[in-house]
Amino acid sequence: MGKEVAHARPKQVKFISQKSPDYRLEFVNGAFSNITPRGEIICNFHLEYRDIPIDQSATVSEDGTAKLSPFTETPNFTRDVKFGVVMNINLAKDLIRLLGDKIKEIESNSLVKPEEGAHQ
Repeated sequence: MGKEVAHARPKQVKFISQKSPDYRLEFVNGAFSNITPRGEIICNFHLEYRDIPIDQSATVSEDGTAKLSPFTETPNFTRDVKFGVVMNINLAKDLIRLLGDKIKEIESNSLVKPEEGAHQ
């Protein structure tokens, strides 16, 4: 009566990207990385900057005008950890390739010069 129809595998699939409601774009200039007990890589990204002075003094003269003293430079730096990512080794390898390709693309563009002395 009825013929069984074999399910054909699709020849093409589509991936649709959507941003999570809590998606955010952050500027980072450093990272710390470690390995979890299960062998995954955890990478915490941070923004590193010099702390601002906590206070500033002013000298008030007899005529009531005030002269601010210069800020005292603080020797402290802040590493504001923005977010962390946990990934497996396969994604880490793919990410290395992806970033390597983007670096080559930037370096081959004569309008964009890579930063001198940039560090990780």
